[in-house]
Amino acid sequence: MVFVGLGGNISATAVDVVQEPINELLWENVAIITLDMKFANGIITSTGNVVGRSGTTAIVALFVLARRNADGTFTEVDRWTATNGSIAMLLSTSRTTRNQPAGTYRLSVTAHVTRSGKTETVNASYTAALG
Repeated sequence: MVFVGLGGNISATAVDVVQEPINELLWENVAIITLDMKFANGIITSTGNVVGRSGTTAIVALFVLARRNADGTFTEVDRWTATNGSIAMLLSTSRTTRNQPAGTYRLSVTAHVTRSGKTETVNASYTAALG
């Protein structure tokens, strides 16, 4: 699982965790983003959470699952949108993608988070070797 919060980015592989500070990430509306992928029998279960700060009224997010190719590029294998529904400060989603080979995958999110009348767009991603 990866946790991304104000001023930092944590990326993880199946074996180790490395923290890489990102100074340009100064999110005003988002407290934390979590992304995770699990693999079993050709099925990838992707989960994502976007937690807004107090006063958040809307969260709309696009999630993209992509597989790494032999040349290092990524090919999209699934995408979905999610909204926060009746819980204004939390967006939580899970998606099952079937018939996938073992390999390296990236789960990314672009979220539009509205708080105090201002909408902020934030991005995060998590890459892991699965299978």
